Amino acid sequence: MAHHRRARLFSVVTAAAAALLVLLSVGTARLAAALSPDGKALLSLLPGAAPSPVLPSWDPKAATPCSWQGVTCSPQSRVVSLSLPNTFLNLSSLPPPLATLSSLQLLNLSTCNISGTIPPSYASLSELRVLDLSSNALTGDIPDELGALSGLQFLLLNSNHLTGGIPRSLANLPALQVLCVQDNLLNGTIPASLGALTALQQFRVGGNPALSGPIPPSLGALSNLTVFGAAATALSGPIPEEFGSLVNLQTLALYDTSVSGSIPAALGGCVELRNLYLHMNKLTGPVPPELGRLQKLTSLLLWGNALSGKIPPELSNCSALVVLDLSGNRLTGEVPGALGRLGALEQLHLSDNQLTGRIPPELSNLSSLTALQLDKNGFSGAIPPQLGELKALQVLFLWGNALSGAILPSLGNCTELYALDLSKNRLSGGIPDEVFALQKLSKLLLLGNELSGPLPPSVANCVSLVRLRLGENQLVGEIPREIGKLQNLVFLDLYSNRFTGSLPAELANITVLELLDVHNNSFTGGIPPQFGELMNLEQLDLSMNKLTGEIPASFGNFSYLNKLILSVNNLSGPLPKSIRNLQKLTMLDLSNNSFSGPIPPEIGALSSLGISLDLSSNRFVGELPDEMSGLTQLQSLNLASNGLYGSISVLGELTSLTSLNISYNNFSGAIPVTPFFKTLSSNSYIGNANLCESYDGHSCAADMVRRSALKTVKTVILVCGVLGSVTLLLVVVWILINRSRKLASQKAMSLSGAGSDDFSNPWTFTPFQKLNFSIDNILACLRDENVIGKEYAYTSNITEKCDVYSYGVVLLEILSGRSAIEPVVGETSLHIVEWAKKKMGSYEPAVNILDPKLRGMPDQLVQEMLQTLGVAMFCANAAPAERPTMKEVVALLKEVKSPPEEWAKTSQQPLIKPGSQQG
Repeated sequence: MAHHRRARLFSVVTAAAAALLVLLSVGTARLAAALSPDGKALLSLLPGAAPSPVLPSWDPKAATPCSWQGVTCSPQSRVVSLSLPNTFLNLSSLPPPLATLSSLQLLNLSTCNISGTIPPSYASLSELRVLDLSSNALTGDIPDELGALSGLQFLLLNSNHLTGGIPRSLANLPALQVLCVQDNLLNGTIPASLGALTALQQFRVGGNPALSGPIPPSLGALSNLTVFGAAATALSGPIPEEFGSLVNLQTLALYDTSVSGSIPAALGGCVELRNLYLHMNKLTGPVPPELGRLQKLTSLLLWGNALSGKIPPELSNCSALVVLDLSGNRLTGEVPGALGRLGALEQLHLSDNQLTGRIPPELSNLSSLTALQLDKNGFSGAIPPQLGELKALQVLFLWGNALSGAILPSLGNCTELYALDLSKNRLSGGIPDEVFALQKLSKLLLLGNELSGPLPPSVANCVSLVRLRLGENQLVGEIPREIGKLQNLVFLDLYSNRFTGSLPAELANITVLELLDVHNNSFTGGIPPQFGELMNLEQLDLSMNKLTGEIPASFGNFSYLNKLILSVNNLSGPLPKSIRNLQKLTMLDLSNNSFSGPIPPEIGALSSLGISLDLSSNRFVGELPDEMSGLTQLQSLNLASNGLYGSISVLGELTSLTSLNISYNNFSGAIPVTPFFKTLSSNSYIGNANLCESYDGHSCAADMVRRSALKTVKTVILVCGVLGSVTLLLVVVWILINRSRKLASQKAMSLSGAGSDDFSNPWTFTPFQKLNFSIDNILACLRDENVIGKEYAYTSNITEKCDVYSYGVVLLEILSGRSAIEPVVGETSLHIVEWAKKKMGSYEPAVNILDPKLRGMPDQLVQEMLQTLGVAMFCANAAPAERPTMKEVVALLKEVKSPPEEWAKTSQQPLIKPGSQQG
């Protein structure tokens, strides 16, 4: 009974609960029904059930949405503004119900993580003044229907994935003030009809790489325009002269395009211009003197073009100029001293031109100057001592010129200086103590001069130094032990000087050191074992000195070392077993020393050794350890001129080898028969009398011949018998055929008469006109694709060297941006290889071979591209025998790495390229 009572009670409760749920549902429906139509349209933005955690104030039980976040209503409770920027709505599409908000004047859904297309129905928002859908993931075309929004003032669709063209219908928006469609995937051209938007103030279409064609001259009618941005597009042709009528223009950003021709002198009429960004284009001709009329101009960036002529002194009238960058052009003549009148100038970049003459001392009047870059030109004479008056100067690059005289102590007055590069000049004298007194100096590069005298102990005062490069000079004496106090030094380069004495053990105190290069000096004594404390060292070059003693066992601590070069010294003793710890080593050169003992098996543990291993011209003895088979990435191996003996079979397992020299040892036995050894010159193993050719890699060829002589004789007899039988059969067949032809010929003569020509064979001649194609058909097929055998390459056969040549051509095409054969204005068409040779043989810098769009890359990347250019020219050598193999090409390309040098840069403004810095 109790069970039945509980069951009846449960049924009653369940029924009551169900009734309550019905009442609640009806109530909610009534509440939702009470929400205004505008509110219901807004709820389409919420993908889940309300209330939303994203928009908690959006209460569906409210009568109107006027109190909701981001919503503004009119006195009549109609929604007039919806602004939800930076709200994570995460919608797969823009909701079409928003098109029913007929009173909406502002719609801002920027950065809301919305994808999908823009609904054409939004064109029904007739009151709309602002439409901002920027920074989402919208796709598809910009709807033509948006041209119906006659009252629209701001259209911001930038930073999406929109495709298609810019709709011509946008020209129907007479009130439009801002048009931002940059950073999309738009293509086509800029409609000339947009010149009718006379109210337009900002026109931004940049960052659409496929947007092409010319800039419509009709845009010169946009008299209210303040910003024209079309950078990073494929726009081409000239800058319209009509732009000179844009008297309100403040920013013209037209960089990184294919715009060509000269800079219009009419731009001097844009008297409100503040920023003129025309860098990384194909502009030619002079810098117009008329630009001197732009007295409000603060940034003039023209770098990375092909501008020529002189720097106009009229630029000194641009009294507000802060940044002037004319680098990477073909400017000639002297720098006008009048530029010293630019009192507001902070950055002057004139590097990589063909400027000559002296550096004008008037530049010392630029009291606000922080960066002066005049590198890679033809400046001569002394460095003006007045430059020491530039108290705000942070970067001074004068490298790659023909400057002479001394490094002036007055540079010590530039107390803000952190990067000084005077390399590749003709400077002489000593390094003044005043330079090392600069407490903010981070990078000091004096490579390739004629500096003399000692490295003064005052170097220790410059504790901020990170890069110290003094190679290729005539410095003498010992390295001062005080150098160990430079605790921030990462890069120390003292190669090719006349330093003597021992290497100071105090260098080991510079624990952050990554590169130490002192090769080609006269250092004596042993390698300090303390060097093993340089745990961060990546490259160590002590070659071409007079060092003695053994390699310290502490070298095993170099866990980051990738290059170790100790060649051409007087080092001796065995290789330490700790060498196995150098797990990142790619290059090891110990040649031309007096090392002795066997090659330790631990060397096989250096699996990363990929570039080269050179142990030549030492006193190594013994057999090659089997562990050497672990060097599977090794490209080049040199074991010449040692006392090594035994088999070389282990070398057959080194499948990546492209170069090998084991000459002048005592190796014996069979030479491996791998593909690499089959192509190896005998000079690679000369001086090993007991090495022998082999057919199987195990036995000498002579022994194999003796064992198989009888078998060979039997084979020859059998072959001769077979050939004799075949020959006899062919003779019989020929006689029968000839007799048959003679009978047929006689029969033909009897049929044709005595006057017919007598042919000994029944030739048949069919002119091609009688076939189903004509001469015109043949000519139509004579097309290229049908050609057979086309800071192959001069041969008639397809060979590996031809492939290498073709690869070089491809590299040149990539680096230069040119086709293999491309017409040159004013010249006959040259093959790209001949064109590159002509460029490299001229006085032009090699960087001019690179695609102009690549020249503006950071200089360390440009340097890598120039190294790759060298590889390309090596591949494209006219003599096939002089070309490398593809394996050697791989090895060379692996060498094309940016050095640990970070290359001094300027980073004042994002639109300014990094300061050029030679290696």
